[in-house]
Amino acid sequence: MKGYHRSYYYSSVVPAFRFKSGTKALHKTVSWLSALPCLPEGKVRYHVISMSLVIILTCSHFFTQAQSSSDTSFIRNKIKGLITGTLLGDALGGPIEFQGHAEIQASPDPPKLWTDTNNIINDAELKAARERLYFREYKYILPRVQPYGCWTENAPPGTVTDDSRHKIILMYCLRNALKKKQWPVSEKTLAQAYLDWSKSKLIKTHPGYDTLCPQWLGESYKSINWIMGNRKIGEAYPVERMWNALPTCYGQMALTPIAAVYPGEPEKAYLAAYNTAWFDIGFAKDMVAASVAGISVALTLDPDKMTHEQLWEKVFEAMKKTDPYDYLKVPWCERQVQRWLSLSDLYVQQANGSPAKLFALLDKEFMYTTKWEAQVPFLVVFSILKICKYDPLAAMQLSIEWGNDHDTYPQFLGAFVGAMYGPGIFKNDMRETVTKRLQLDYDESVDEWVNTLMKIKNLGEKKELFQSR
Repeated sequence: MKGYHRSYYYSSVVPAFRFKSGTKALHKTVSWLSALPCLPEGKVRYHVISMSLVIILTCSHFFTQAQSSSDTSFIRNKIKGLITGTLLGDALGGPIEFQGHAEIQASPDPPKLWTDTNNIINDAELKAARERLYFREYKYILPRVQPYGCWTENAPPGTVTDDSRHKIILMYCLRNALKKKQWPVSEKTLAQAYLDWSKSKLIKTHPGYDTLCPQWLGESYKSINWIMGNRKIGEAYPVERMWNALPTCYGQMALTPIAAVYPGEPEKAYLAAYNTAWFDIGFAKDMVAASVAGISVALTLDPDKMTHEQLWEKVFEAMKKTDPYDYLKVPWCERQVQRWLSLSDLYVQQANGSPAKLFALLDKEFMYTTKWEAQVPFLVVFSILKICKYDPLAAMQLSIEWGNDHDTYPQFLGAFVGAMYGPGIFKNDMRETVTKRLQLDYDESVDEWVNTLMKIKNLGEKKELFQSR
C-alpha cells in the first residue's frame, strides 16, 4: 500500500465494506475517500473516488450477501439442533417411561440410581453421566405398544413416543398452513390439525395406528370438539376440564419448535406459543410461552463465545423478562415462571452438589403432584442443569435418572440444548438413529421439518403468522 499508511487504510476504508447501502453510508464512504491524503487533485481525483466507490459498494454487496448466507446457515443448523435434541431426548427416556427404580435397575445397563448423599457432582461424575447417555431397548421393560408410548412392538432403540407425536402434529399444522397459505394460525387451527392428522394416510396405513390414536387423544378430542363449537356433553367438554383442570406439560411437549420461526425475537415467539396452545390452561400457558421465548434466544447464541453458564443466563433472562401479558404485574401472587426458576436455585443451593439430596428435595416437593404437571419438568430440568454446572449432556442424563416421566424431561431440555449448541453436540450415530426411526415410524423427515420452519421463518418477516387474542 504505497502512498499512505496501512493503519489509515484499515481504519478508514475497510469500515466502508461493512455499511449497508443507503444515503448515509454513501455520504460517509465518499467522505472517507475524499480524506485520503494520497489522492491527486482535479479530474483524476474525481475518477479515482468514483471507481473506488464502485469497487467498495460492489464488495459491500457481496460481503452483505456472504454475511446473510452465513447467518442463514447458522440459524438453520441451530433449528436442526432444536428438532434433533427434543426428538433424541424423547427416545432416550421412552423405554423406561414411568417405570419404578427397582424394575429399571433390574434391566441391562440401567441409569445410575443416586442414593449416596455424599456422592458429589464433579468433573469425573459429569463425564460419567455423559457416557451413560445412550438409547435403550424397549423390549426389556416396555415391549408392548402403548397409546402414550411407542407404537411399535419391541421398538428398536431411538423410537419416539407421544412427546414427539405432538410435534409431528404441530409440523403437520404448519406445513398445511404454508402449503395452503392459510395464515394466521390460531388455537382452533392447531386443534383442527389434531383431528385431521388422526384421519391421515399415516394413521390409516400403519397397522394398529387407527386403534392407538383415539386411545391416545381421547381426552383431547373432547376438548377439541368443544373448541369447534360442539356442546353435546359426552362428546365435548370445556378445555378447562381436561385432565381435571391441571396445568400440564402438554405445550412443553408440543410447541418448542415454534421458537424456530422467531429466532432472537422472544416476544414474538412467546405470543405465537401462547396463542396457539389450545391444550394449556392456567399458568401452563405462560410457562410454555416463556420457554419458547427462551429457546428463541438460544437459537441466536454462539456457544464458542460464552461459557455454559453465560449462555444459560441469557436464556433464563429472556424467560423471566418476556412477559407481554404482564403476569409480573398481577398483585398478591407470584408469576409461576419466576417462582419455579427461583426454587431451582434454592434447591441446588440446599443440595450442595449432591444429586441424591436434590432428588430427595424434588421427591418431597412433588410427592402429591402428578409428574406431568407443568411445573414439574420446569423445576426438574433447570435444577438438574444447575447442579450439573450447566453441562448440557450430563444434565439430560440426570433428568432421566431422577425418574417418573423419563422421556418428557429430557425432550424438554433437549430442545434448549439443541437450539443452543446445534445438532453436533449429540453423537452422530444417535442423531442418525432417531432420524431413521422417525422416518420409518411416522413418515417424517427432520430435514423437511427444518426446511419448512426456515420457509415459515422467512415468511414471518413479511406477515403475521399466528393469530393474536
